[in-house]
Amino acid sequence: MSEDLKHTVDITELVKNPNFKEYLSLGFIDEIALRNAIIKHEYRKLRSNNSAYDSIVILADKFNLSDSAINTILFRKREKKKVFMGI
Repeated sequence: MSEDLKHTVDITELVKNPNFKEYLSLGFIDEIALRNAIIKHEYRKLRSNNSAYDSIVILADKFNLSDSAINTILFRKREKKKVFMGI
């Protein structure tokens, strides 16, 4: 997919959606993937005023994860999981 066709989702707006809690309780939302997306979003914001290392340390403290785990979330290439949509 080309860069101009990708669209981003505002995570804060997603979480504010009235249906979000219901979807979460039904298991439709992958909590780890959501957490990782929030970490990536916050990292981009932190980098405007902090070094990469400091940003990682701040996020590690905030999310109770190791520096290595944050680094993996931010920089390791992951393949997207396929979602079964049929019944």
